[in-house]
Amino acid sequence: MKAIKILSVFLSLTFACGLLYLTGCTSAESTTGKLAFNQKDYQKAETELKKGLVIDKNDAEGWYMLGYSQIENGHFDDAKESFANAKRLSGEFGDKITNYWIEKYNAGAKTFSEAVKNKDASGYSSALKYFMAAANILPDSIKGVEGLGRAYFALGQKDKALEIFQTVIEKTNSSDAAIRIAAILFEEGSNLLQAKKNDDAAATFLKIINIPSLPKNDQYYEISSYNYGLAKVKAAEELRAADENNPKIKEHYLDALKVIEPLSQTSISNKDIKPRVWDLLVVLYGNTGQPDKATDAYKKAEELKK
Repeated sequence: MKAIKILSVFLSLTFACGLLYLTGCTSAESTTGKLAFNQKDYQKAETELKKGLVIDKNDAEGWYMLGYSQIENGHFDDAKESFANAKRLSGEFGDKITNYWIEKYNAGAKTFSEAVKNKDASGYSSALKYFMAAANILPDSIKGVEGLGRAYFALGQKDKALEIFQTVIEKTNSSDAAIRIAAILFEEGSNLLQAKKNDDAAATFLKIINIPSLPKNDQYYEISSYNYGLAKVKAAEELRAADENNPKIKEHYLDALKVIEPLSQTSISNKDIKPRVWDLLVVLYGNTGQPDKATDAYKKAEELKK
């Protein structure tokens, strides 16, 4: 009997050790959190996994589940670190994270497209949430970040959109991002020009034409170049009305000429501004002591108007 009791104790200890081997150092909180995750109770999963991962710091699955739960709960910034930890600890979760990104990005793109079609502001807000999720699931995905910028722009949060697209340009030299930045700045410059804030308008249009990745044949580049010259001429006229001997008057004309003259030598795609460019050159040449060029510019402008 004594031998049997000893054997029973030995078997019990063996079972316990085996159980310990199978579960490792998983805490009760991590176990509860994973169970909640599998039941799609993401609130509870996030709460419990946060506690458990203080102990189980190398639990890649726990970090993945925590990141997923944080996204579902709208805690986007927190999810970024959780997913990074999951990928750092195990190559197993890279594809899962990418697939999750695809799910959120596609949902955002579909919602955004429907909002454009239906002119639905609430749709843009929904799309923004999807794109925010995508941008934090895979922070290095330029496509996801661009979607975020488009949503902010559609919602009228232009400063935020401008900041995002600027980041994209810095990382990729993307012409698409450059055009989106140009669109934002163009509206601002046009409003300033209409309000007769000529110096500010000129400065804004100059920002557009100095965007390195903005195609030179893009409408925003061409019209912004023309508007820059126009704003400079208006600024010069403003100074002349106050003091015709102000030396800055000629500086304005020369600044405008540096942009408008090269523009006139390109095959301008926008037919509406082509004759206006040459009309502007008449003014610029005439006010910078170049009468022969002013005459030639006048003839060219008249030809284009026929």
